[in-house]
Amino acid sequence: LSTALTAFLAVGMATPALSAEICGIEATASRAGMTVQAGKLSAQCIEKGKCSITLSSVDNVGIALERASVSGSWLALVKSTSSIDSGAGFDLVFDGEDETRIAPDFLIAAEDMKSVRVDDDVSDIVLTTMLQSKTMSATVQLIGGRKVVHEIPLGDLATATKWVDCAQAK
Repeated sequence: LSTALTAFLAVGMATPALSAEICGIEATASRAGMTVQAGKLSAQCIEKGKCSITLSSVDNVGIALERASVSGSWLALVKSTSSIDSGAGFDLVFDGEDETRIAPDFLIAAEDMKSVRVDDDVSDIVLTTMLQSKTMSATVQLIGGRKVVHEIPLGDLATATKWVDCAQAK
């Protein structure tokens, strides 16, 4: 990631929206790093190597996957401008099948409760299930009881994760 991204960013600093093909997908450079669109999903890598895939954003509640390095684990993460009720857990439904609950024991909340991540082991299971599924419905409850439901198409997730694998390996 370092040599290709550094050169890409150096040129990108002079031009607001420079595009080039990186790892087989058209990438756009910015001061923060580079971003690609993989179908309905976007992936971003920053210069230090951390990458993320934005899965959904509804009512100021975003769901993403993040990974610090190519050898690191993917982490499922929910961020909100409002406080998230991590004590309610998260409800997931894959391909319209039975509901899967991520219990509060497996959630790690930031002090301000505006960011909650799923622990490493459960994140691995969630990602594996996502890659085997076509759709995922995710319900996140905010403090005060309001529930935000995300309907996420997963058809482009394999493309996005492969791009991140390639970009982080450079």
